[in-house]
Amino acid sequence: MTNTDPSADSSRPSSGLPAIQAAVEETGAAGFVHVGGRTDPDLRYLTRVDGPDRETAVVFLSGDADRKPEAVYCVPTDVIADVSGFEPGPDRSDTVCRVVGRSPTTATGQQVRSILAEHHQATGGDRTLLVPRQLPHDTAVFLQEAGYELQSTPAITSARATKTPAERDCLRSVQAAATAGMARAEAVLAVSEPANGGLTFDGRPLTAERLRRQIDTELASAGVAPAANTRIEAPTATADPLPAGEPIRLHVAPRGPHGYYGLLTRTVAVDCEGGWERRAFIAADAGLKAAIRHIEPGVDVSTVEGEAVAEVGAYGFAVAPDAASTQAEATADVHGVGLSAYEPPASGTESELRSGSVVAVETGVVDPEQGAVRLGALFELSEEGVETLGEYPSSLSPVDRLETD
Repeated sequence: MTNTDPSADSSRPSSGLPAIQAAVEETGAAGFVHVGGRTDPDLRYLTRVDGPDRETAVVFLSGDADRKPEAVYCVPTDVIADVSGFEPGPDRSDTVCRVVGRSPTTATGQQVRSILAEHHQATGGDRTLLVPRQLPHDTAVFLQEAGYELQSTPAITSARATKTPAERDCLRSVQAAATAGMARAEAVLAVSEPANGGLTFDGRPLTAERLRRQIDTELASAGVAPAANTRIEAPTATADPLPAGEPIRLHVAPRGPHGYYGLLTRTVAVDCEGGWERRAFIAADAGLKAAIRHIEPGVDVSTVEGEAVAEVGAYGFAVAPDAASTQAEATADVHGVGLSAYEPPASGTESELRSGSVVAVETGVVDPEQGAVRLGALFELSEEGVETLGEYPSSLSPVDRLETD
């Protein structure tokens, strides 16, 4: 299995500012304002900077015949040196980018209002500002008191629903690390031994926490952060040894140094006799393949989910049980992955697949008594078709894939 170190990938996606500039030019607005914290993926998308832990803002100002468009990154004064990478990208040399500091006594909204006032005095014109739906209330109040009309825009959400080639490279590299973490988990389970209904590894009980640490250590050595997204799930309590003969779900979704997430889900069973788990595994695998066949530009993710659920259900599992049902239920979830582990395209918002979309597909069966079986991976949609990001085999019985490398 090839292990790619994401930290060695020096390429960095360009800023998402072009999407904002296009929206401002299309509407004739005076500009755009976004306010958020370090964990805000939209802010990361706009700046490509791993910003400070405090609140920051991006202000985009429209240009005219005498002035170039301008993007201002508003940060606390003491961290200006840490955000020097803020730039428009090679395809937007007409946009001026600068970083402006503020004192501890100045609210973010006050700083934004001051920057807009300077721009308006110089240019006049429209006082409409494009803002995201989740603009903080205090910033909105500062701007409205200054006479600006706020107009919600989905520009960032829409732009992030597809990925540039550089973004897809980031996803591909972090997914390679996810496969390494999964291979480590399988290697541990493959040599684990049943004892009193539970599993032992190196002579000690193998708990979910112990296995999670093995995976997370592998992820860290591959240059990515587990991001508290490594989950080991089984019918028994996580404090007990993992069970022998029962399905164990392994879910890995690390975050790379570039901010992008991977996702890989597998289900294995040690010393399994087959039966329910085997049938559920075959159904989940068939559902995953059915989903892949329906991933095309213009198709809604709910359609893909529906086709996957129908395929899983064809193996004798309930497709739409009622709330009181005790039947095993077919499941499927399709959603985008990028700077967030769950983002558009997704059911309910920006749900249509487009060329450039990268989606996670998870299919499976959930049984109230037997447990759950799930399989999941990332897929890239392009004009050429669908490609799996980070190929990784599926097997109900764990395989030491590190031995076969």
